[in-house]
Amino acid sequence: MRKGKSLIWLALIPALLLGGLIHPSSSAAAPLQQTTITSPSQLIDVVNNLRAANGLTTLAVHNALMQSAQTQADYMASTGQITHSRPGGVTFTQQLLDFGFPLAGEIRSENILSSGSPLVWNGVPAAWQDAQHMNTMLSPSYTHIGAGVSQGSGGYYYALDCAAASGSSSTTTTTSGTPGATSVSAVSQYIVPIIVSTAQPDGNVYHTLQNGQTLWSVAIEYGTTIKQIQNLNGLGDDLLVWQGQKLLIKQGATQPPPPTATVTEPATATPIPSTPTALPTAPPTLISATPSPTPSQSSAAPISSLLVGILIIAALIGGGVAVWLIRDPK
Repeated sequence: MRKGKSLIWLALIPALLLGGLIHPSSSAAAPLQQTTITSPSQLIDVVNNLRAANGLTTLAVHNALMQSAQTQADYMASTGQITHSRPGGVTFTQQLLDFGFPLAGEIRSENILSSGSPLVWNGVPAAWQDAQHMNTMLSPSYTHIGAGVSQGSGGYYYALDCAAASGSSSTTTTTSGTPGATSVSAVSQYIVPIIVSTAQPDGNVYHTLQNGQTLWSVAIEYGTTIKQIQNLNGLGDDLLVWQGQKLLIKQGATQPPPPTATVTEPATATPIPSTPTALPTAPPTLISATPSPTPSQSSAAPISSLLVGILIIAALIGGGVAVWLIRDPK
């Protein structure tokens, strides 16, 4: 009987050892890393980490996609609706072009999501685990990414926009019957860049919204936050803004110093040199070939003139004496 029990124990030892090896391994498995998503950059990071884990290249952040995603997140937060529709009936494609993204055809996609509290990412959310939503995050055709996170009365709203830029190697398609031709879409020329306004004399800084500008993009350019702009303008949690709306961005700002006047000295005249400029040399005088007169010829003319003068004086004196004799016979 003891021998039988010994054999049973001997038979159980390998199973116990195997169970001991397996159990520690399963209990030591590393837990999934959890990330609480409260900013667009965090959402972009977890998606790019997901791509890297699947052997795909990470997507580059593009400002146009950031604007598009944040605008949609703000719109959903203000309306409380989960929707891909844009205000005014603008399509997703047209919005990307308006924001300046060089979209390649229709190669773009968007994931949206809402949560009563900040989204905890410990794997792909259940709402994004279907093939269509997974393709937004894992498509090898996309080149760029943008994300938006907004908080409204109904909780947190998330938008993830991915697209392919024209001219990239992953966007080569066939157009006009030419194999391998790249489809290039024209970029809208109507987007207005944000020009930062200076403070007024009372310290207030105002900004008038232009086409394609959002609270998020304005807050970034002015170094402030959406919440501060909302408070200054009495918007509450409203994120809807419109073109031409004048917003108070800051208070108590310092005016830039006035530009320093630049004194332009009068141009100094070039001094005239003290040494007079040499006049051009006159051409040499030609020497006449006629021989010079001899001394006897040159002195004859003065002697004749002297004799004529003596004779004239003598005549005048003689005339005077004659007149005197006539008047005075004595």
